[in-house]
Amino acid sequence: MSGWGIKDSKTASGTVAITTGGAVTGTSTAFTTEAAVGDFLRVGSQEFIIIAIDDNTTATVINANPQLTWTTINAGASYTLSEKPTSLASDPSILSTNVFGVDTSETAATAAEGKPVAHAGWVLKTTRGARTTYETLVALSKNGASPANMGDYEDVEFEDAFIEITTQPDAAATADAGDAIATLAEVVATIAPSTATITYQWQQSVDGGATFANIDPAGGVFTGADSASLGVNAGMTDTSSAWNNAQFRCVLSASGADSVTSDALTLTVNP
Repeated sequence: MSGWGIKDSKTASGTVAITTGGAVTGTSTAFTTEAAVGDFLRVGSQEFIIIAIDDNTTATVINANPQLTWTTINAGASYTLSEKPTSLASDPSILSTNVFGVDTSETAATAAEGKPVAHAGWVLKTTRGARTTYETLVALSKNGASPANMGDYEDVEFEDAFIEITTQPDAAATADAGDAIATLAEVVATIAPSTATITYQWQQSVDGGATFANIDPAGGVFTGADSASLGVNAGMTDTSSAWNNAQFRCVLSASGADSVTSDALTLTVNP
């Protein structure tokens, strides 16, 4: 099949035991006919990805979500099998409720619940902060082959990143002329997915915030211009227009994410 949705199901005969090393031992299972490499095997709240099938009762899995603790599963455990994009594994209990569609049978089933899709493919609705995104994967074939020969990994979902500032810089700061300022302004932010990396760029304005210019991290005046915390070296502050009432803000960016700009801090320099 060509994708995954909440109406999909795969037969999962028998019961299993799973060691923390990933060895799966089945009882009355039929892994060679019911499962495939890349399928997701779920026992209770734990989910695994099948990476090898030796025979009907022996397979090997890895943890589908490395952030969660993996515990031994004793013999006799019931399990389920599913096909879905690898990136949906990290939170299947939530994301699965927002994924609809795949083939014509899926389309009919979701339409019966008042959630129709207009094509053969899955649609994922995700809310990140104040933004809602809709991601779509339509059904494809592999090398022109029939759906029965399609693999799982061509259906991988690549999520856009979303940056959210959780702590803004202070609105104002004061320093004496010539003082060093270890932390002039600081910003705290999160990014989803957590595997993405935030890039920081502090900016300065000397015209009341009408225009801002990037601060050179290697300029010698500032410290941390490309980090979450901006500082000023000793002897650099003065009472000229370039410093007194100057404003500072940070632009946060990441690959695949919209840039986010922090609030501005105003610096007062005492003579």
